[in-house]
Amino acid sequence: MWRWIAAGLVAAGLIFAQDTLSRAVQLHQAGKYAEAVAAYQDYLKTHPEAFAVRSNLGAALVQEGRLGEAIKQYRLALDAQPDNQVIRFNLALAYYKSADLDNAVKEFETVRRSLPAGNPQHRAATLLVAECYIRQGEDKRVIAVLDPLVAASPDDLAGLYLLGTALLHEGDEKRGAEMIRRILSKGDIAEAHMLMASTRLKPNDKKGALAEVDRAIQLNPKLPEAYALRGRILFMSSDLDGAEAAFRNALALDPNAFEALLFLGTLVRQQGRIDEAKTLLERGLRIRPDEIRIRYQVAILRSEEGDYQRAVEILEKLVHDAPYYTEAHRSLATMYGRVGRREDARREREIADRMDAETQANNQAIGRTLK
Repeated sequence: MWRWIAAGLVAAGLIFAQDTLSRAVQLHQAGKYAEAVAAYQDYLKTHPEAFAVRSNLGAALVQEGRLGEAIKQYRLALDAQPDNQVIRFNLALAYYKSADLDNAVKEFETVRRSLPAGNPQHRAATLLVAECYIRQGEDKRVIAVLDPLVAASPDDLAGLYLLGTALLHEGDEKRGAEMIRRILSKGDIAEAHMLMASTRLKPNDKKGALAEVDRAIQLNPKLPEAYALRGRILFMSSDLDGAEAAFRNALALDPNAFEALLFLGTLVRQQGRIDEAKTLLERGLRIRPDEIRIRYQVAILRSEEGDYQRAVEILEKLVHDAPYYTEAHRSLATMYGRVGRREDARREREIADRMDAETQANNQAIGRTLK
């Protein structure tokens, strides 16, 4: 009799668990993510080995913006199924959304190596890893990753746009122009105008670049990089209100848009909004920790917070890594003065003055040549 009762309890437990899982899936499909999370968690209490359910929990957590928890669930699911490239892709995407680009690159590259080139997920991983490399300023890697994709799929607009962006960053205007031509052959497309805006900025044609960006936004108002570039152009034109609005539009679409974080952080720092500047610049620094402009702005931010010693440490490392950065030498001289290192301050001022004199002499020589 007791065996029958025990068997009945087990059966009832299984039915309850299946009901819980069915309810979790229904809630997930209905977009009720918080309730789905709770239901998935209830199911996993009695079925911790269910890696597919754990992966679903990760997906629901992503929708709730709980990226750290989602990453933990995807990792647990992947531990159980290390060859499951769907779970790995979703893990990479969670890293990407959380601005952990190093781990995103690692996982996307693993997906790419594990799947044949014709697989749709291979293409998606290739485009996303290229996007990561662009965010990290690794344009040569973008080109290496996308050249084979674009050669195999010459009409792939996303590939053409990302490749064109990297080529123009690298100064390869001939191939960049070819990407623009190929995109425009498909119609009047926003991404082509973005690339043309970049080419307009090279000779400092801010008016022409702004016209191209505005056309891109008109064609596709969901491009965060278009608003970020618009903000940069307006910032350089001293339209600070317009620049701030554009940067905020970019960040509303993509909270990890590096150029928007850098320039908006700089703008609000210059206006004395130190707390907001700190949030923006530190987020940008997490995305591109080696980028010299963001490092410089963080150093200046530290000085404005009164932490002169920390500013000195950042600037010393910066002038070591980028010895040509005149303004960093000059700011380091100022910081040395504030911490009482007078000889070091004098040395850095002399370096900055010498670099300024060399720049002026070079400009004069260019002027004589043009005459």
